[in-house]
Amino acid sequence: MALDLSPADTRVFLFHSPDSARSASDAMDAVNSWLGKDRSGSPYANLRVRDISVAPDGNGGVYTTVVCTLGRLSSGSVHSATQRDQMVEGDQ
Repeated sequence: MALDLSPADTRVFLFHSPDSARSASDAMDAVNSWLGKDRSGSPYANLRVRDISVAPDGNGGVYTTVVCTLGRLSSGSVHSATQRDQMVEGDQ
């Protein structure tokens, strides 16, 4: 599936569940917990999930990738990593 997303408005989050290949619900526990966080006072206040995919890690676990948009308008321009603001979501 191709997603038409602006690079300036897109964030990709990767979760690793080392022992969850046997149970998809176990793999989603950390993702669901993260999705349920209160982000009202953070740069991620308008976070919208666009896609979630799960892939095996080859060792009995899974990688879960969550593609999100920040829910804001952007210029559509791409900046290099050295010029771009780094936003890191910390545990609250």
